[in-house]
Amino acid sequence: MRKYEASIKRIWEWFHKPGLENYIFLILATLLALSIRISLLRFRSVDYPAFQLWYDVIQRKGIRAFANNFSDYNPPYLYLLYLIVRFLPAVNEVVAIKIPSLISDFVCAGFIYQLVKLKNQNKDLALLAYLATLLSPSVILNGSFWGQADSIYTAGLAACLYFLMIKKNWLALISFGIAFAFKLQAVFLLPFLLILWLKREISWKHFLMIPLVYLISILPTWLIGRSLVSLLNIYNSQTSEFKGLALNAPTLYAWIPSKTEPFAMLFPAGIAFSATVILAFVFVVYRSQTRLNPKQLISLALFTVLIVPFTLPEMHERYFFPADVLSIAFGFYFPDYFYVPLTINLISFFSYLYFLLGAGPIPIAYLALAMAVIIAVVGRTVYRSLYQSNNDHPAAEIQP
Repeated sequence: MRKYEASIKRIWEWFHKPGLENYIFLILATLLALSIRISLLRFRSVDYPAFQLWYDVIQRKGIRAFANNFSDYNPPYLYLLYLIVRFLPAVNEVVAIKIPSLISDFVCAGFIYQLVKLKNQNKDLALLAYLATLLSPSVILNGSFWGQADSIYTAGLAACLYFLMIKKNWLALISFGIAFAFKLQAVFLLPFLLILWLKREISWKHFLMIPLVYLISILPTWLIGRSLVSLLNIYNSQTSEFKGLALNAPTLYAWIPSKTEPFAMLFPAGIAFSATVILAFVFVVYRSQTRLNPKQLISLALFTVLIVPFTLPEMHERYFFPADVLSIAFGFYFPDYFYVPLTINLISFFSYLYFLLGAGPIPIAYLALAMAVIIAVVGRTVYRSLYQSNNDHPAAEIQP
């Protein structure tokens, strides 16, 4: 009888432990996000056959498939497909292809949780950020519905930002290297890293992790038999695969009619314009005398992953995915600007519809205009925090 009473007492005490409600909320939020994703896994998009082809090649040839150029994706993504083929052979093909993205959604959410928790150690707010990331309409559509891999490299970028904020620079650049090894679009965060180098927050030695991680990522495929030249040329080939100043992307080129656009003339001009804007942004931040704090790092990172795809030509709608995710952390660091993550994520959601469903309720040009307004808002926040007195701006509230 005493043993029974002691057991009941331990159970009672466990249920009344401080913070237990956070764990319960975390479990319920995860289950909710997972159930939504599971319900969408069977959808096949227009570009699904390409992924299916890669998966079928790996199924038939196994590890020997990597000796040939059968995919326009970098090997790390294909390694994930191989692991699924190897250890989960009975899983439905369309579900199997989406598993890496589904898992990466939760990794992204985990790092957003950590970023928000850094602000003031408030686990309640961090849990809300975790849930907001998992329930973002663009995050759900991108991975579990569409089956794209943007959450994989974005998880690396979120990890990079987190490690920079806790002063673990080697881990930060390793994380960036992993992101770059999965997708070329990781370079959208590169101007932010350049700023940190110019302001002596990170060393040039840290940048050596990027090519090192990349070379390690392609090494197995090279050893299996694929040409090193072919492997090093993957990203160059990707850049010439699609032609168009704006491919359903809410960028400044969305106002140019696609049927009449002078692509050959405007593409190099767009590259030059984008480079000028990005270098000007880097210079403005570099000239400030402010020592960057966590709140400024969040806003700078978000502005970077907004302005780069917005000013570059030949962008896809999915290329704002890092902004979708990092904007959620921004919203919790700058609660007065709660509409920023809401707007960015809704813009991405509506722009996705043009590819996934063939049409959308809001013209891409209007979505681009809304994105321009949001970029101006975030840019103003960045500028004020760098050049105005801390007493005049909420950045003063930051805890280093």
